[in-house]
Amino acid sequence: MLLDGEGVRALGALLGLAALVGTGEGLRRRGVSAATTRRLVHAGVALFVAATPLLFARPLPVYGLAVLFTIVNAVARARRWWAGIHEARPESWGTVALPLSVLPALAATWSMSPERLLPLHAAYLVLALSDPAASWVGERWQSNPPDQTTTAAGSVAFAGVACALLTGMLVGAGHWALPTGLGAAVGAALVSTAAEAVSRRGWDNFFVVIAVLLVLVPLQEEHVGLGPLAGGLVLGAAFAVGAYWAGALDRRGAGTAGLFAGSLVALGGGAWVGPGVVFFGVSSLLTGVGRRASARGGPSERRTQAQVMANGGVAWSVLAAVALGLTAPEYGYVAFVGALAAAAADTWATELGRLSPWRPWALRHVRRVPAGTSGAVSAVGTGAALAGAGSVVGTALWLQGPLGSPALEAGGALLGAGLAGMVADSVAGAFLQARYRVLASGPLVEEPPSADAQLVRGWARIGNNAVNLIGTVTGALTALLWAGLAG
Repeated sequence: MLLDGEGVRALGALLGLAALVGTGEGLRRRGVSAATTRRLVHAGVALFVAATPLLFARPLPVYGLAVLFTIVNAVARARRWWAGIHEARPESWGTVALPLSVLPALAATWSMSPERLLPLHAAYLVLALSDPAASWVGERWQSNPPDQTTTAAGSVAFAGVACALLTGMLVGAGHWALPTGLGAAVGAALVSTAAEAVSRRGWDNFFVVIAVLLVLVPLQEEHVGLGPLAGGLVLGAAFAVGAYWAGALDRRGAGTAGLFAGSLVALGGGAWVGPGVVFFGVSSLLTGVGRRASARGGPSERRTQAQVMANGGVAWSVLAAVALGLTAPEYGYVAFVGALAAAAADTWATELGRLSPWRPWALRHVRRVPAGTSGAVSAVGTGAALAGAGSVVGTALWLQGPLGSPALEAGGALLGAGLAGMVADSVAGAFLQARYRVLASGPLVEEPPSADAQLVRGWARIGNNAVNLIGTVTGALTALLWAGLAG
Protein backbone atom coordinates (compact mmCIF):
# COMPACT_ATOMS: atom_id res chain seq x y z
CA MET A 1 0.00 0.00 0.00
CA LEU A 2 1.71 3.15 -1.22
CA LEU A 3 -0.42 5.69 0.62
CA ASP A 4 -2.11 5.49 4.00
CA GLY A 5 -5.04 7.67 5.01
CA GLU A 6 -2.81 10.63 5.83
CA GLY A 7 -1.03 10.28 2.50
CA VAL A 8 -4.31 10.26 0.58
CA ARG A 9 -5.48 13.39 2.40
CA ALA A 10 -2.13 15.09 1.72
CA LEU A 11 -2.41 14.26 -1.97
CA GLY A 12 -5.97 15.55 -2.01
CA ALA A 13 -4.85 18.77 -0.30
CA LEU A 14 -2.08 19.16 -2.85
CA LEU A 15 -4.54 18.78 -5.72
CA GLY A 16 -7.00 21.14 -4.06
CA LEU A 17 -4.39 23.86 -3.64
CA ALA A 18 -3.29 23.38 -7.24
CA ALA A 19 -6.93 23.74 -8.31
CA LEU A 20 -7.18 26.97 -6.29
CA VAL A 21 -4.15 28.42 -8.08
CA GLY A 22 -5.58 27.21 -11.40
CA THR A 23 -8.90 28.92 -10.62
CA GLY A 24 -7.06 32.16 -10.02
CA GLU A 25 -5.26 31.80 -13.36
CA GLY A 26 -8.53 31.07 -15.15
CA LEU A 27 -10.25 34.10 -13.64
CA ARG A 28 -7.28 36.30 -14.55
CA ARG A 29 -7.53 35.20 -18.20
CA ARG A 30 -11.21 36.08 -18.16
CA GLY A 31 -10.44 39.66 -17.19
CA VAL A 32 -10.69 39.57 -13.41
CA SER A 33 -8.10 41.93 -11.92
CA ALA A 34 -4.83 40.46 -10.69
CA ALA A 35 -5.38 42.08 -7.28
CA THR A 36 -8.69 40.25 -6.90
CA THR A 37 -7.35 36.84 -7.95
CA ARG A 38 -4.36 37.30 -5.64
CA ARG A 39 -6.67 38.02 -2.70
CA LEU A 40 -8.81 35.00 -3.59
CA VAL A 41 -5.88 32.58 -3.64
CA HIS A 42 -4.37 34.16 -0.52
CA ALA A 43 -7.60 33.75 1.45
CA GLY A 44 -8.10 30.18 0.22
CA VAL A 45 -4.60 29.04 1.18
CA ALA A 46 -4.77 30.66 4.63
CA LEU A 47 -8.19 29.11 5.28
CA PHE A 48 -6.79 25.72 4.29
CA VAL A 49 -3.92 26.10 6.78
CA ALA A 50 -6.39 27.07 9.51
CA ALA A 51 -8.36 23.88 8.78
CA THR A 52 -5.41 21.46 8.64
CA PRO A 53 -5.85 20.22 12.25
CA LEU A 54 -9.36 19.12 11.22
CA LEU A 55 -8.06 17.31 8.15
CA PHE A 56 -4.97 15.58 9.50
CA ALA A 57 -4.28 13.59 12.65
CA ARG A 58 -0.72 14.87 13.00
CA PRO A 59 1.27 17.87 11.76
CA LEU A 60 3.88 15.98 9.72
CA PRO A 61 1.98 16.06 6.38
CA VAL A 62 1.36 19.79 6.86
CA TYR A 63 5.09 20.38 7.33
CA GLY A 64 5.69 18.55 4.06
CA LEU A 65 3.10 20.58 2.16
CA ALA A 66 4.50 23.83 3.60
CA VAL A 67 8.06 23.02 2.50
CA LEU A 68 6.87 21.96 -0.95
CA PHE A 69 4.82 25.11 -1.54
CA THR A 70 7.57 27.37 -0.21
CA ILE A 71 9.98 25.97 -2.80
CA VAL A 72 7.45 25.89 -5.66
CA ASN A 73 6.26 29.43 -4.99
CA ALA A 74 9.85 30.72 -4.79
CA VAL A 75 10.55 29.23 -8.23
CA ALA A 76 7.26 30.55 -9.63
CA ARG A 77 8.02 34.04 -8.32
CA ALA A 78 11.53 34.02 -9.77
CA ARG A 79 10.28 32.87 -13.18
CA ARG A 80 7.15 35.04 -13.09
CA TRP A 81 4.71 32.17 -13.44
CA TRP A 82 1.06 32.39 -12.39
CA ALA A 83 -0.03 35.92 -13.24
CA GLY A 84 -3.13 35.44 -11.11
CA ILE A 85 -1.08 35.71 -7.92
CA HIS A 86 2.14 37.43 -9.02
CA GLU A 87 1.14 40.03 -11.59
CA ALA A 88 -0.45 42.47 -9.11
CA ARG A 89 2.68 42.67 -6.90
CA PRO A 90 5.66 41.11 -8.71
CA GLU A 91 8.08 42.44 -6.08
CA SER A 92 6.18 40.76 -3.24
CA TRP A 93 7.42 37.67 -1.38
CA GLY A 94 3.95 37.03 0.03
CA THR A 95 3.41 33.74 -1.82
CA VAL A 96 6.63 32.43 -0.27
CA ALA A 97 6.13 33.99 3.17
CA LEU A 98 2.72 32.38 3.74
CA PRO A 99 3.75 28.70 3.46
CA LEU A 100 7.05 29.53 5.16
CA SER A 101 5.13 30.85 8.18
CA VAL A 102 3.53 27.44 8.63
CA LEU A 103 6.83 25.91 9.78
CA PRO A 104 7.38 28.01 12.94
CA ALA A 105 3.62 28.20 13.53
CA LEU A 106 3.29 24.41 13.64
CA ALA A 107 6.42 24.08 15.78
CA ALA A 108 5.01 26.54 18.33
CA THR A 109 1.48 25.11 18.45
CA TRP A 110 0.42 21.70 17.14
CA SER A 111 3.82 20.06 17.60
CA MET A 112 4.03 21.36 21.17
CA SER A 113 0.52 20.51 22.38
CA PRO A 114 -2.97 19.95 20.91
CA GLU A 115 -4.17 22.57 23.41
CA ARG A 116 -2.42 25.21 21.31
CA LEU A 117 -4.55 24.58 18.25
CA LEU A 118 -6.88 27.51 18.99
CA PRO A 119 -4.09 30.11 18.50
CA LEU A 120 -3.11 28.33 15.26
CA HIS A 121 -6.69 28.50 13.95
CA ALA A 122 -6.95 32.14 14.99
CA ALA A 123 -3.66 33.23 13.40
CA TYR A 124 -4.53 31.90 9.95
CA LEU A 125 -8.14 33.04 10.05
CA VAL A 126 -6.89 36.57 10.76
CA LEU A 127 -4.48 36.25 7.84
CA ALA A 128 -7.20 34.83 5.58
CA LEU A 129 -9.82 37.52 6.27
CA SER A 130 -8.18 40.65 7.68
CA ASP A 131 -5.34 40.94 5.18
CA PRO A 132 -7.56 40.81 2.04
CA ALA A 133 -9.97 43.26 3.71
CA ALA A 134 -7.14 45.71 4.36
CA SER A 135 -5.94 45.35 0.76
CA TRP A 136 -9.41 45.89 -0.66
CA VAL A 137 -10.14 48.92 1.50
CA GLY A 138 -6.70 50.39 0.90
CA GLU A 139 -7.19 50.29 -2.87
CA ARG A 140 -10.43 52.26 -2.62
CA TRP A 141 -9.42 54.84 -0.03
CA GLN A 142 -5.88 55.71 -0.94
CA SER A 143 -4.59 58.11 1.71
CA ASN A 144 -0.87 57.47 1.59
CA PRO A 145 1.99 58.59 -0.67
CA PRO A 146 2.63 56.43 -3.74
CA ASP A 147 5.82 54.97 -2.25
CA GLN A 148 3.99 53.45 0.72
CA THR A 149 2.06 50.19 0.50
CA THR A 150 0.12 50.55 3.75
CA THR A 151 -2.85 52.90 4.05
CA ALA A 152 -4.47 54.25 7.19
CA ALA A 153 -7.88 53.05 5.98
CA GLY A 154 -6.48 49.60 5.25
CA SER A 155 -4.96 49.34 8.73
CA VAL A 156 -8.28 50.34 10.33
CA ALA A 157 -10.05 47.68 8.27
CA PHE A 158 -7.46 45.07 9.24
CA ALA A 159 -7.81 45.88 12.94
CA GLY A 160 -11.61 45.92 12.82
CA VAL A 161 -11.94 42.56 11.05
CA ALA A 162 -9.26 40.95 13.24
CA CYS A 163 -10.82 42.23 16.46
CA ALA A 164 -14.33 41.07 15.50
CA LEU A 165 -13.06 37.68 14.34
CA LEU A 166 -10.93 37.03 17.42
CA THR A 167 -13.64 38.21 19.80
CA GLY A 168 -16.09 35.83 18.19
CA MET A 169 -13.62 32.95 18.37
CA LEU A 170 -12.35 33.49 21.90
CA VAL A 171 -15.44 34.84 23.66
CA GLY A 172 -18.42 34.05 21.47
CA ALA A 173 -17.45 30.40 21.09
CA GLY A 174 -16.95 30.12 24.84
CA HIS A 175 -13.24 29.24 24.77
CA TRP A 176 -12.13 32.03 27.14
CA ALA A 177 -13.84 34.09 29.83
CA LEU A 178 -15.06 37.51 28.73
CA PRO A 179 -12.36 39.78 30.28
CA THR A 180 -9.41 37.65 29.18
CA GLY A 181 -10.90 36.76 25.80
CA LEU A 182 -11.80 40.33 24.93
CA GLY A 183 -8.41 41.64 26.09
CA ALA A 184 -6.63 38.94 24.11
CA ALA A 185 -8.70 39.72 21.00
CA VAL A 186 -8.00 43.45 21.18
CA GLY A 187 -4.31 42.91 21.94
CA ALA A 188 -3.79 40.39 19.14
CA ALA A 189 -5.69 42.61 16.70
CA LEU A 190 -3.56 45.67 17.53
CA VAL A 191 -0.23 43.81 17.45
CA SER A 192 -1.02 42.01 14.19
CA THR A 193 -2.20 45.28 12.64
CA ALA A 194 1.08 46.93 13.58
CA ALA A 195 3.00 43.96 12.16
CA GLU A 196 1.03 44.21 8.92
CA ALA A 197 1.64 47.95 8.71
CA VAL A 198 5.42 47.81 9.08
CA SER A 199 5.97 44.73 6.92
CA ARG A 200 7.17 45.15 3.35
CA ARG A 201 7.05 43.12 0.15
CA GLY A 202 4.48 40.61 1.37
CA TRP A 203 6.26 39.58 4.56
CA ASP A 204 3.14 40.49 6.52
CA ASN A 205 2.00 36.98 5.52
CA PHE A 206 4.70 35.70 7.86
CA PHE A 207 4.77 38.27 10.64
CA VAL A 208 1.01 38.61 11.14
CA VAL A 209 0.87 34.90 12.02
CA ILE A 210 3.76 35.20 14.47
CA ALA A 211 2.23 38.33 16.03
CA VAL A 212 -1.08 36.60 16.78
CA LEU A 213 0.69 33.56 18.25
CA LEU A 214 2.93 35.72 20.45
CA VAL A 215 -0.16 37.26 22.04
CA LEU A 216 -2.50 34.28 22.30
CA VAL A 217 -0.12 31.46 23.30
CA PRO A 218 1.42 33.17 26.39
CA LEU A 219 -2.01 34.45 27.46
CA GLN A 220 -3.62 31.05 27.04
CA GLU A 221 -0.94 29.37 29.15
CA GLU A 222 -0.98 32.24 31.70
CA HIS A 223 2.70 33.04 31.23
CA VAL A 224 1.61 36.62 30.51
CA GLY A 225 -1.32 38.57 31.92
CA LEU A 226 -3.46 41.31 30.44
CA GLY A 227 -1.60 43.92 32.52
CA PRO A 228 1.84 43.28 30.96
CA LEU A 229 0.20 43.02 27.53
CA ALA A 230 -1.45 46.42 27.94
CA GLY A 231 1.77 47.88 29.32
CA GLY A 232 3.72 46.54 26.38
CA LEU A 233 1.25 48.04 23.89
CA VAL A 234 1.34 51.48 25.54
CA LEU A 235 5.09 51.64 26.09
CA GLY A 236 5.84 50.22 22.65
CA ALA A 237 3.66 52.87 21.01
CA ALA A 238 5.28 55.59 23.13
CA PHE A 239 8.76 54.37 22.17
CA ALA A 240 7.87 54.37 18.47
CA VAL A 241 6.43 57.90 18.60
CA GLY A 242 9.38 59.18 20.64
CA ALA A 243 11.99 57.62 18.33
CA TYR A 244 10.32 59.09 15.26
CA TRP A 245 9.77 62.51 16.85
CA ALA A 246 13.42 62.65 17.95
CA GLY A 247 14.58 61.92 14.41
CA ALA A 248 16.35 58.70 15.41
CA LEU A 249 14.27 56.36 13.19
CA ASP A 250 12.18 56.64 10.06
CA ARG A 251 8.50 55.64 10.08
CA ARG A 252 8.88 51.90 9.50
CA GLY A 253 11.98 51.76 11.68
CA ALA A 254 10.14 53.45 14.55
CA GLY A 255 7.16 51.11 14.18
CA THR A 256 9.40 48.06 14.16
CA ALA A 257 11.41 49.25 17.16
CA GLY A 258 8.15 49.98 18.98
CA LEU A 259 6.98 46.41 18.41
CA PHE A 260 10.31 45.12 19.72
CA ALA A 261 10.11 47.36 22.80
CA GLY A 262 6.53 46.27 23.47
CA SER A 263 7.55 42.61 23.14
CA LEU A 264 10.31 43.11 25.71
CA VAL A 265 7.87 44.59 28.21
CA ALA A 266 4.99 42.16 27.66
CA LEU A 267 6.87 38.91 27.07
CA GLY A 268 10.21 39.36 28.80
CA GLY A 269 9.95 41.63 31.80
CA GLY A 270 12.62 43.68 33.51
CA ALA A 271 15.52 41.28 32.95
CA TRP A 272 14.94 41.49 29.19
CA VAL A 273 13.93 45.16 29.07
CA GLY A 274 17.09 46.40 30.79
CA PRO A 275 19.69 45.26 28.22
CA GLY A 276 17.37 46.35 25.40
CA VAL A 277 16.92 49.85 26.85
CA VAL A 278 20.66 50.23 27.42
CA PHE A 279 21.48 49.12 23.89
CA PHE A 280 18.88 51.17 22.02
CA GLY A 281 19.07 54.22 24.28
CA VAL A 282 22.82 54.66 24.62
CA SER A 283 23.59 53.49 21.08
CA SER A 284 21.08 55.96 19.60
CA LEU A 285 22.60 58.76 21.66
CA LEU A 286 26.12 57.84 20.55
CA THR A 287 24.99 57.57 16.94
CA GLY A 288 23.68 61.12 17.06
CA VAL A 289 26.83 62.44 18.74
CA GLY A 290 29.18 60.58 16.39
CA ARG A 291 27.41 61.64 13.24
CA ARG A 292 27.14 65.28 14.31
CA ALA A 293 30.82 65.27 15.12
CA SER A 294 31.82 63.67 11.82
CA ALA A 295 29.52 65.97 9.84
CA ARG A 296 30.55 69.09 11.80
CA GLY A 297 27.09 69.74 13.15
CA GLY A 298 25.10 68.62 10.13
CA PRO A 299 21.75 66.83 10.51
CA SER A 300 21.92 63.12 11.31
CA GLU A 301 20.22 60.57 9.10
CA ARG A 302 17.29 58.57 10.44
CA ARG A 303 17.93 54.86 10.91
CA THR A 304 15.78 52.50 8.88
CA GLN A 305 13.79 49.35 9.52
CA ALA A 306 16.57 47.28 7.96
CA GLN A 307 19.07 48.73 10.45
CA VAL A 308 16.74 48.03 13.37
CA MET A 309 16.34 44.39 12.29
CA ALA A 310 20.05 43.95 11.55
CA ASN A 311 20.92 45.02 15.09
CA GLY A 312 17.93 43.76 17.05
CA GLY A 313 16.33 41.06 14.90
CA VAL A 314 18.33 38.15 16.37
CA ALA A 315 17.60 39.19 19.96
CA TRP A 316 13.92 39.65 19.09
CA SER A 317 13.75 36.20 17.51
CA VAL A 318 15.25 34.63 20.63
CA LEU A 319 12.71 36.40 22.84
CA ALA A 320 9.89 35.10 20.62
CA ALA A 321 11.27 31.56 20.76
CA VAL A 322 11.37 31.68 24.57
CA ALA A 323 7.84 33.14 24.77
CA LEU A 324 6.49 30.34 22.58
CA GLY A 325 8.34 27.65 24.51
CA LEU A 326 10.64 26.71 21.63
CA THR A 327 13.78 27.16 23.72
CA ALA A 328 14.62 27.16 27.42
CA PRO A 329 14.68 30.62 29.07
CA GLU A 330 18.25 30.28 30.37
CA TYR A 331 19.62 29.44 26.91
CA GLY A 332 17.44 32.04 25.22
CA TYR A 333 18.55 34.74 27.61
CA VAL A 334 22.27 34.24 27.07
CA ALA A 335 21.72 34.27 23.29
CA PHE A 336 19.66 37.46 23.68
CA VAL A 337 22.38 39.18 25.71
CA GLY A 338 25.11 37.93 23.37
CA ALA A 339 23.34 39.32 20.31
CA LEU A 340 22.72 42.74 21.90
CA ALA A 341 26.27 42.85 23.29
CA ALA A 342 27.63 42.28 19.77
CA ALA A 343 25.36 44.98 18.35
CA ALA A 344 26.38 47.42 21.08
CA ALA A 345 30.07 46.65 20.59
CA ASP A 346 29.84 47.37 16.87
CA THR A 347 27.77 50.55 17.30
CA TRP A 348 30.02 51.98 20.00
CA ALA A 349 33.15 51.08 18.02
CA THR A 350 31.80 52.74 14.87
CA GLU A 351 30.46 55.92 16.44
CA LEU A 352 33.17 56.61 19.02
CA GLY A 353 35.86 55.42 16.63
CA ARG A 354 34.97 58.43 14.45
CA LEU A 355 36.29 60.65 17.23
CA SER A 356 39.76 59.07 17.20
CA PRO A 357 42.56 61.49 16.26
CA TRP A 358 44.15 58.66 14.24
CA ARG A 359 42.70 56.94 11.22
CA PRO A 360 41.86 53.23 11.64
CA TRP A 361 43.63 50.31 10.00
CA ALA A 362 41.86 48.29 7.29
CA LEU A 363 41.96 44.55 7.99
CA ARG A 364 42.05 43.66 4.29
CA HIS A 365 45.10 45.67 3.27
CA VAL A 366 46.56 46.65 6.67
CA ARG A 367 46.71 50.33 5.85
CA ARG A 368 45.16 53.54 7.10
CA VAL A 369 41.62 54.31 5.86
CA PRO A 370 39.07 57.06 6.61
CA ALA A 371 37.18 56.83 9.92
CA GLY A 372 33.91 54.93 9.66
CA THR A 373 35.13 52.53 6.95
CA SER A 374 33.71 49.03 7.35
CA GLY A 375 36.30 46.36 8.09
CA ALA A 376 38.70 48.76 9.83
CA VAL A 377 39.83 48.82 13.46
CA SER A 378 41.44 51.33 15.79
CA ALA A 379 42.51 51.44 19.43
CA VAL A 380 39.76 53.91 20.29
CA GLY A 381 37.15 51.84 18.47
CA THR A 382 38.27 48.61 20.16
CA GLY A 383 38.08 50.22 23.59
CA ALA A 384 34.65 51.59 22.74
CA ALA A 385 33.53 48.11 21.63
CA LEU A 386 34.58 46.66 24.98
CA ALA A 387 32.63 49.39 26.79
CA GLY A 388 29.58 48.89 24.59
CA ALA A 389 29.44 45.15 25.13
CA GLY A 390 30.09 45.72 28.82
CA SER A 391 27.14 48.10 29.12
CA VAL A 392 24.71 45.41 27.92
CA VAL A 393 26.34 42.53 29.82
CA GLY A 394 26.65 44.56 33.01
CA THR A 395 22.97 45.43 32.89
CA ALA A 396 22.03 41.78 32.35
CA LEU A 397 24.19 40.66 35.29
CA TRP A 398 22.76 43.36 37.52
CA LEU A 399 19.21 42.28 36.71
CA GLN A 400 20.28 38.59 36.69
CA GLY A 401 17.31 37.14 34.81
CA PRO A 402 17.51 33.44 33.89
CA LEU A 403 21.30 33.34 33.56
CA GLY A 404 21.61 30.31 35.80
CA SER A 405 25.36 30.62 36.47
CA PRO A 406 27.77 32.61 38.66
CA ALA A 407 27.88 36.27 37.70
CA LEU A 408 31.64 36.46 37.10
CA GLU A 409 31.70 33.41 34.82
CA ALA A 410 28.63 34.58 32.91
CA GLY A 411 29.95 38.11 32.59
CA GLY A 412 33.26 37.06 31.07
CA ALA A 413 31.61 34.67 28.62
CA LEU A 414 28.95 37.13 27.50
CA LEU A 415 31.49 39.92 27.14
CA GLY A 416 33.55 37.57 24.98
CA ALA A 417 30.47 36.78 22.90
CA GLY A 418 29.91 40.48 22.28
CA LEU A 419 33.51 41.00 21.21
CA ALA A 420 33.37 37.88 19.00
CA GLY A 421 30.37 39.39 17.24
CA MET A 422 32.25 42.66 16.68
CA VAL A 423 35.25 40.77 15.27
CA ALA A 424 32.96 38.83 12.90
CA ASP A 425 31.36 42.11 11.86
CA SER A 426 34.77 43.65 11.11
CA VAL A 427 36.00 40.61 9.18
CA ALA A 428 32.80 40.43 7.12
CA GLY A 429 33.02 44.16 6.45
CA ALA A 430 36.60 43.78 5.23
CA PHE A 431 36.25 40.69 3.06
CA LEU A 432 32.56 40.18 2.17
CA GLN A 433 30.89 43.60 2.07
CA ALA A 434 30.32 45.08 -1.36
CA ARG A 435 32.37 48.06 -2.53
CA TYR A 436 31.48 50.16 -5.58
CA ARG A 437 33.25 52.69 -7.76
CA VAL A 438 31.55 55.16 -10.12
CA LEU A 439 34.59 56.60 -11.87
CA ALA A 440 37.78 54.70 -12.66
CA SER A 441 39.77 57.04 -10.44
CA GLY A 442 37.04 57.59 -7.85
CA PRO A 443 37.06 56.28 -4.26
CA LEU A 444 35.40 53.04 -3.21
CA VAL A 445 31.97 53.46 -1.58
CA GLU A 446 29.74 51.01 0.31
CA GLU A 447 26.43 52.05 -1.26
CA PRO A 448 26.11 52.44 -5.06
CA PRO A 449 25.29 56.13 -5.68
CA SER A 450 23.92 55.42 -9.15
CA ALA A 451 22.94 52.56 -11.44
CA ASP A 452 26.23 52.77 -13.35
CA ALA A 453 28.32 52.15 -10.21
CA GLN A 454 30.62 49.16 -10.71
CA LEU A 455 31.02 46.42 -8.12
CA VAL A 456 34.75 46.02 -7.63
CA ARG A 457 34.95 44.00 -4.41
CA GLY A 458 32.80 41.82 -2.17
CA TRP A 459 29.32 40.41 -2.77
CA ALA A 460 26.60 42.61 -4.16
CA ARG A 461 23.97 41.36 -1.71
CA ILE A 462 26.09 41.98 1.37
CA GLY A 463 25.79 45.54 2.57
CA ASN A 464 26.33 47.08 5.99
CA ASN A 465 23.05 45.70 7.37
CA ALA A 466 23.98 42.14 6.35
CA VAL A 467 27.38 42.61 8.00
CA ASN A 468 25.70 43.79 11.22
CA LEU A 469 23.41 40.77 11.11
CA ILE A 470 26.44 38.48 10.81
CA GLY A 471 27.87 40.12 13.91
CA THR A 472 24.73 39.68 16.03
CA VAL A 473 24.28 36.07 14.90
CA THR A 474 27.89 35.39 15.89
CA GLY A 475 27.36 37.01 19.29
CA ALA A 476 24.24 34.91 19.96
CA LEU A 477 25.84 31.65 18.79
CA THR A 478 29.01 32.25 20.81
CA ALA A 479 26.93 32.87 23.94
CA LEU A 480 24.92 29.71 23.25
CA LEU A 481 28.13 27.71 22.78
CA TRP A 482 29.36 28.85 26.17
CA ALA A 483 25.99 28.04 27.75
CA GLY A 484 26.06 24.56 26.24
CA LEU A 485 29.62 23.88 27.39
CA ALA A 486 28.83 25.24 30.86
CA GLY A 487 25.83 22.91 31.06
